[in-house]
This record gives sequence, C-alpha cells and structure tokens, in this order.
Amino acid sequence: MPTPNSPAIDQTLLTNIVQRLRSAGAPLKVVLFGSQARGDTHIESDLDLLVVEESELPRHQRSPRYYKALAGIFPSKDITVWTPAEIQAWSAVPNAFVTTALREGKILYEKPA
Repeated sequence: MPTPNSPAIDQTLLTNIVQRLRSAGAPLKVVLFGSQARGDTHIESDLDLLVVEESELPRHQRSPRYYKALAGIFPSKDITVWTPAEIQAWSAVPNAFVTTALREGKILYEKPA
C-alpha cells in the first residue's frame, strides 16, 4: 500500500528502475525483495533491491553509482550489490540475507544467457 510519502510500486516504476540500474552498471540480475516484494508495506517501507554483478570492488563500494542512478525515483531505498561468487559461497546457508532475498524476492531483470 503506498503511503503519502511513497509512490505506488507499479510496473512502470519497476521498468524505470531497471532501465536506470542498467544504464549505471552491468547488472546480471536485479531483485526486488523485502516488504515491497511481499506486499506487506507500511509507512516506513523502503525499496529493497539486490543487484547481482561481477565486480572486483569491496561490497561497500559497489552501490553508490546505483543510488545516484535512482536519485529522486523513490524516497527511501536500500541497494545491495553481490557478485555471483559471493552468492554461491552463501547458497548453502538458508537463512543468510542473500539467500533469503533471492528466495523470497521478485526478479525484475535477468541478463539473457
């Protein structure tokens, strides 16, 4: 449910998000997770995105360009960037953050093989 401070999450907004993320980097996959993906949003709900891409950068240095690309598109967002190798390393831990995000999230974009 949208709040007075948050726009409705619809297909047009999601398409715009994916286009902006793709223009800012080279994501292999973009996943919407958290309350927006589950449909149980509340007044403080943010936009949780997992971006999967190849990168040599430390994890904390990967997301700034994506935040910049999404500036002004949604009031509050959390963008996390993981590599395929990191995801693989955590895949056997069922309650790990990334495992849960991938299992419960909605894929917005996946680069064709």
